[in-house]
Amino acid sequence: MEGSGALTQPLPRRDAATERLTRAGLLIASLGALLVVFDFFGLSTAGLVIAVVGAVIAARGGLGYRWYVLVAVGAIIVVLSRLIAEGSETLGGWLAVIGALCILIGASLGYPLASDEE
Repeated sequence: MEGSGALTQPLPRRDAATERLTRAGLLIASLGALLVVFDFFGLSTAGLVIAVVGAVIAARGGLGYRWYVLVAVGAIIVVLSRLIAEGSETLGGWLAVIGALCILIGASLGYPLASDEE
């Protein structure tokens, strides 16, 4: 079987610029998720934009990984929660919390560390 060895091969090394970009994107998305949930100084709407921008920035280093799917789905859920909150505040609030948790969990799983290069 020629394709069975693909699972055992190590992932290709990424360059330092991609890792820095991924780190910055994940931190920005996490900040946006926190702003959406805790609404510091009334910045929850800005948190929506920040979460989506952070997810887009992290896409270059994260596409193809399962943790990035979690970050992207979380960003989409956060945006949808704002739209749903216009009609049903309770459902929109719970969706915002779920989306923020998805972003935070995905960011913590996907944050590239120096030990990942070994």
